[in-house]
Amino acid sequence: MSAQVLSDETAAPRCSLFVDEPLPGTAATEDGWLCIESSGGWAHDVLRSDVFAPDVAAAISRFAKRHRLRVLLIRRPGRVDHRRARTVFIASSVPGGTSLRRFTVTDYAAIAELDPASGEEAGPIALVCAHGRRDVCCAVRGRPIAAALAGCYPDPVVWECSHTGGHRFAPVLIVLPTGYTYGRVTGQSAKDVFDGARAGVVLPAGLRGRSSTPPVGQVAEVAMRELLGPAPVDALTVTVDGDRAIVAHADGRSWVVGVASEPLPPRPASCGKEAKGARAWLVTSLAPL
Repeated sequence: MSAQVLSDETAAPRCSLFVDEPLPGTAATEDGWLCIESSGGWAHDVLRSDVFAPDVAAAISRFAKRHRLRVLLIRRPGRVDHRRARTVFIASSVPGGTSLRRFTVTDYAAIAELDPASGEEAGPIALVCAHGRRDVCCAVRGRPIAAALAGCYPDPVVWECSHTGGHRFAPVLIVLPTGYTYGRVTGQSAKDVFDGARAGVVLPAGLRGRSSTPPVGQVAEVAMRELLGPAPVDALTVTVDGDRAIVAHADGRSWVVGVASEPLPPRPASCGKEAKGARAWLVTSLAPL
């Protein structure tokens, strides 16, 4: 069986044109995020570029590891900003401890001295991967989505971001602070998702999973959110037990969801890379407790 590819570009297809890999269970697993504004171009490795002096990059790396944060660079869509002041966000995506704090720095060296618990409380932000040095699909497909979405809101709540994982699902959208991650978004679906997030609701269409949950839990939660429809962030809690997860609803209901993976035909995980085997996460059983 061959991999399913979008029919509009079949000659040397880009990695995001393979559409037979299910989205659930593919979100990067991260408990927290350190988002640093940088309006210039981004190298393949964002901490090994001319954005930061080597000693500053090392200090930021230590800070991120100490606080269990994934480092992302962010920039405002379509703008070249020459301000000295730079926005920094620190997000926790852990259920029960979800938070987003905004800081302003004029020197990147100050980042390593920040207190993640301080800073200004911020509402949800949308990150759209547009890291062309990591994958062409993210740049070509992500930037138009980010620009269109940013135009829907008066405040800078939409940002292009560096590599998040899963460029084969481009365009990719991450909502912080929750860490809910979406793939293959369109302009309309991205707006629907972010409008829902701003209202405290998780939309299931295109949902890959929540970053603070391992793949089995992501698959189980997505299955339940697809079954129940749009629901508040805190409506569901997920507990993973091997190849199954218990999904509990705030109203007292709960379900046990069995999850497994199966092989898919080879495809490039990134544009220009050699095709390799892939796996699909699937629900094998779903029953109320």
